[in-house]
Amino acid sequence: MSATAMQQPTVDHLMDAPLGDLLAEFGIEVIDYPSPERDFTGAAAIRGDGSLAFYLPPNRPTAEREIVVRSMLGQSFAVEMPDLPDPYQLSAFDTDGNPVLVNPRPVGAA
Repeated sequence: MSATAMQQPTVDHLMDAPLGDLLAEFGIEVIDYPSPERDFTGAAAIRGDGSLAFYLPPNRPTAEREIVVRSMLGQSFAVEMPDLPDPYQLSAFDTDGNPVLVNPRPVGAA
């Protein structure tokens, strides 16, 4: 099932449900992606069939994976999530391919 055909999740559901259950519920494949970038903590991609794949560096702490995946889920489904703790940041790409900070919300953002 594509991500666009699913019911809108709530912030409580994304924050409280077991991570494995969320990934199964939304049909998200997590792929180990070794990156040469030391600060890389993950990326989400929409596949041609509409499904989501999350690319995460292997061998990172469980807590980091939880934070990153839940935040990417929120962004993917347009759910306003709590701000990420330092040093984490979530960016999305604008129509020109430039990264735009989305979490924590930039100062002055609604």
